[in-house]
Amino acid sequence: MKKNIIYLFFVQGTNYLFPLITLPYLIRMLGSNSFGIYAMILAGIQYVNIIVDFGFNFTATKLISIYKNNKNEKNKIFTATIIIKFILFCLCLSVLLLLSLVLEQEKYIQYIIIGSIAVIGNMLLPVWFFQGIERMSKIALFSTLSKLSSLLFIFFTVKSSDDVGLAIASYSLGLLFTGLLSVYVIFHYKYVKFTKVSLKFIIKLAKDSVDMFISNITVSFYTTLNTILVGAIAGPATAGYFSAADKLRIAVQGLLTPLQQAIFPRVTSLINNDYKLNDVLKTFGYKMIGFGFFLSLSIAIIGVPLSEWYFGNNNAISSKILLILSPLPFVVSIGIVFGQWWLITTNRTRIIRKVYFNLSMLHVFIAYFLIKHIPNYGVAISIVFTETIISLLLTIFAIKNSVNH
Repeated sequence: MKKNIIYLFFVQGTNYLFPLITLPYLIRMLGSNSFGIYAMILAGIQYVNIIVDFGFNFTATKLISIYKNNKNEKNKIFTATIIIKFILFCLCLSVLLLLSLVLEQEKYIQYIIIGSIAVIGNMLLPVWFFQGIERMSKIALFSTLSKLSSLLFIFFTVKSSDDVGLAIASYSLGLLFTGLLSVYVIFHYKYVKFTKVSLKFIIKLAKDSVDMFISNITVSFYTTLNTILVGAIAGPATAGYFSAADKLRIAVQGLLTPLQQAIFPRVTSLINNDYKLNDVLKTFGYKMIGFGFFLSLSIAIIGVPLSEWYFGNNNAISSKILLILSPLPFVVSIGIVFGQWWLITTNRTRIIRKVYFNLSMLHVFIAYFLIKHIPNYGVAISIVFTETIISLLLTIFAIKNSVNH
């Protein structure tokens, strides 16, 4: 497991290091307004990715980890997952293009089409499969190649505020390259193969992922939707200020992801062997939460002063937004331990769904009100409030559930 954690840290490092290298360059080359448009399009791409993933990043990983020594079941799970993802991708692309025409935003159609390439690449890269079979080294290789190619494309092509399309294309082509390479590796080394699956099996797999999908899509209301919401209410420039700060916060918070991804299959095994909540907390939980606290403190003490230089003199607002967002890694780490590790593994996904759904709806209303009255900082305040309440509720429900487990 230690090797898997190291590989996943490397993956997460490339996921955020390369974008952090390009972020100040894009801000300076595109300018606040064009960078805001770029950020809004990328947020739209991420939204489609959430829909296409359909919660399989947890449910399919769990199934693959259980049946990793059963070739027939593994093939069926892989095939059914890819089929569902492809259908969802086609539906999403059709809806987005239709909306662009109905809302008379034809100028964004080219950006949507270019961005759809990124969704195809993400769909072809089965991170959930490699996590399930615990072959993280492959993900590390693919991630590095993807980000490196995107970085080179950006530096060679984006030179002015008119190059928004080229910036999106650079992001998309890197993901497509990675996706195609991963497909080649999977079938070349015979990790899995497509097989005949019944419609009943496909429907069951989709149903089993519905709770996690609803949780993920509702989570997006206070994560991915924020950039789009700020842009729609306060304009692309304000969206650019928020997006710059949020990307830096997400980069630091993303250091939690390798631990979460590597430990999740192990926690699943422990709980299936009758481990209690206290055992999980002592083994992994307190370390995870402590690491989250360290990351939050680092953002507040070191990250904010550095960000003033990083964003440039014209983006001082972004540094102030980052300070507001700094508690989030600590808050989110609590939600991971009690929500994703305990409640998901003990099949209490409905609890998570209800918590995320209700709080995300509340966030949209609060964020809308605050953006109207405090355009630059309103959404950041709402995010911290929402995440704090969510983690508190997940902790309460996990403790109650552990008594009956």
